Amino acid sequence: MSTKKHKLYLIPTPISKRKKNVALPEHTLEIVKSLNCFIVEKPQTTQSFLQWIKHPTPPYEMTMRVLNKKTPDQEVYSFLKFLKEQDVGLMSEAGAPGVADPGAKLVKLAHDNDIEVVPLVGPSSILMALMASGMNGQSFTFHGYLSLNENKRVQEISELEQESAQKNRTQIFMETPHRNEQLYELLLNKLRPSTRLCIASNITQKDEFIQTKTVHHWKQTGELDLQKKPCLFLIYSGNG
Repeated sequence: MSTKKHKLYLIPTPISKRKKNVALPEHTLEIVKSLNCFIVEKPQTTQSFLQWIKHPTPPYEMTMRVLNKKTPDQEVYSFLKFLKEQDVGLMSEAGAPGVADPGAKLVKLAHDNDIEVVPLVGPSSILMALMASGMNGQSFTFHGYLSLNENKRVQEISELEQESAQKNRTQIFMETPHRNEQLYELLLNKLRPSTRLCIASNITQKDEFIQTKTVHHWKQTGELDLQKKPCLFLIYSGNG
């Protein structure tokens, strides 16, 4: 009887859809092509990705299960049975699985059950935005989405700015694409003129836009077209 332990591979997927691969190394693609079992956030996205990389296994011979924010914990636990039989790939809808992603639940279970977790190299919009921002990469926090409540959102922005100044920390957050421009306007109205703001939009796409300016200089910039584009916002009011 084989004593080999199977692995959970964390598979980054392209943030944008382009014909040419500009984000994934060959080693990552080789491992993905060797797998036939996947736990995914959105099957349609995964199937499109597997077709794009020319996965050799026909879709009807693959095992695919959904893990999204609505998946019950008991169902997530049931996915461990696949790891008893074979190596499994975990995929987010875009970017790095387990980062601002419900797949972290399965990764935790894998560790709890002594299953080897292998992160593969690929794109992470959060790190790419931080890299390109010119802000403090020694101390930073990703906050996900800010509150939908207007008053709470204003309070959060103020608190993030104060913490950035006190702890010399870069603050990173995001918004749903159709509300990007509202958040941008709110940041310009509520942040101090000297606070640095980075807008990182459509990362890895042909129209990628990443710029960092003080709020004062952003106010002198013309209108930005951020609607319906994946976007990250970074603020920094430290001394670095």
